[in-house]
Amino acid sequence: MHDSAILRGASRFFALLMVLIVFTAVRSEAQFANSRFGFGFNTMLSADHGLGLGFRGRISTPINADLSFAFDAGLTGFILGGSDDAVFIVDPQVSLIITLPGVEKAPYLLAGMGAFLDISKNDDSLTGPTVHFGIGKVHTLRESILFYELDPALIIGKDKVAAAIPFRIGIIF
Repeated sequence: MHDSAILRGASRFFALLMVLIVFTAVRSEAQFANSRFGFGFNTMLSADHGLGLGFRGRISTPINADLSFAFDAGLTGFILGGSDDAVFIVDPQVSLIITLPGVEKAPYLLAGMGAFLDISKNDDSLTGPTVHFGIGKVHTLRESILFYELDPALIIGKDKVAAAIPFRIGIIF
């Protein structure tokens, strides 16, 4: 099976999963928040590429007061080796987020699936689906929320498996 066939299959699966979760979720009576958008900065340690820097966006939709569904994507550049060795990764993810008890500061757990896609056309770069499980914390501001999280991912390549460890900080509007 070619990489493109695997990526097409994975993207179809993620699209179907997202549609099923969003349209079958029943809102709780306690639910008061609508979908929210977040934007942040991303640093990532990769077994293949070293340290990368980038940006990330997230859209989350609450299912009830404790559980949310999220879709996020980021662009990370591994540029510390110079422009000749630069690698750029796009890593979309779908996640379920469980918010633990807290008022102004609340920890959360997130887990899901995604992809690790090299858009710099580096032939020996690892590309494939990912499985991730992470932890984070939110702090309420006046009208926004500050978040930071550690969300390690296992990258499942065609002939090897590797790890990526991103740390993110950002704001939710």
